[in-house]
Amino acid sequence: GNWEANVVRPYGRSSLLIPTWTRCVTLIMQTMGQMVTQYQRMNGEGGNFIEDRYGKNGILNYMLQVRPNPLMTASQMQEQIEYRKIYYGNAYVYIERGLDGYPVNLWLCTGGGYDPLSNRYNLVYNSDRGPRMKVECDARDVLHFKNVFMTEDMYMGIPTIDYAFKALTIAATGDEQALQDMAKGGKHKVLIQEEKSATMGTRGRADRKQLREMKEEFAQDWMSNDVAILDNVADAKVISQTAQQLQLLEQRGYSDEALCRLMGVPKIIAIVGDGGGNYRMPEHATQEFLLRTIQPRIREHEDELNSKLLLPGDFGKRRIHVCELALKRLDAKGQAEVDKLQLETGAATVNDIRAKYDRPAVENGDEPLASANLMTLKALMAKGEEAQIGGRPTTQPKEPQPNDGEGAGEGDE
Repeated sequence: GNWEANVVRPYGRSSLLIPTWTRCVTLIMQTMGQMVTQYQRMNGEGGNFIEDRYGKNGILNYMLQVRPNPLMTASQMQEQIEYRKIYYGNAYVYIERGLDGYPVNLWLCTGGGYDPLSNRYNLVYNSDRGPRMKVECDARDVLHFKNVFMTEDMYMGIPTIDYAFKALTIAATGDEQALQDMAKGGKHKVLIQEEKSATMGTRGRADRKQLREMKEEFAQDWMSNDVAILDNVADAKVISQTAQQLQLLEQRGYSDEALCRLMGVPKIIAIVGDGGGNYRMPEHATQEFLLRTIQPRIREHEDELNSKLLLPGDFGKRRIHVCELALKRLDAKGQAEVDKLQLETGAATVNDIRAKYDRPAVENGDEPLASANLMTLKALMAKGEEAQIGGRPTTQPKEPQPNDGEGAGEGDE
């Protein structure tokens, strides 16, 4: 028959009814929302980038880290950017600038379009001044975050859900059919076949009349739309499958793996409780998730911010950096081992480590330390020279032997 009425289209929020898909989307959104975006400048003294917290640059950092506009926080905007990339393929953020050209608000748009001929965008966004604000602006005033899948012309992103559509449709339609089967109380479908007989005669016509009467009786029943009446019934076989026979749990397991692959989320962390027998497996899966799925998104996010909020002359002097330290937080014991290693190798000072835990600085805590077991080759050579000058001579004078000199011959004799 026609099963079109049972097909569930997973576009939009209806796909969130599938737990594994919801978990994958939530993991990506919340993981990206944890990170802090910093506007940094080059520190002339140390030659490294430090956060710029003064003047208008400090205001830009406030928008990037706390509240980009009056309607949402920075973490909420980052989460919604990932959501729109997954479901719509593109996320637009309108950069509202003041008279001096500095950004004053970053608005997440609810809709938009791009004209490659004029290099301009038409955007719609909600603001504190009213809903559905419309603006036409140049490309430099729009942060356009595209999905990893893009159209052939590279102008627009393609939603991830387009690729997941088939898998989601099968899973959602299977759920819908299972619910219908259970609602019918386990009703079966039956295949009714005609008897193969050479002679039918009057008896066949009489049987057909009785069958028509039976069909009219069934027409009064609520289940009649699922009953087919054929002439000359000889055999009937059950051809339907119940929900148990369909083994929906196995189908759901296959769908979980397919959806996790599409989203780049390891199944072991996407499905709560699927930790396996090795306690280190979730830790390794998390590292794989951060390295293969989140880090590429961080780089794409940084590139778009740097290209729209900075000038070409700022390259090498200023940058917008998405700090991923929040993703690398360990347990207390593991973090203590990392801090100790950084302290012993001089990678961090005592005050650097104390600052991570919001503890006050201590005197002489900014002096880098190094382990006494390690030293440079130059220092090692200098230490050897000091031993030669002030210590015991490195070579001992050779004592005369009996067979040395002129007496050697006599000794031989």
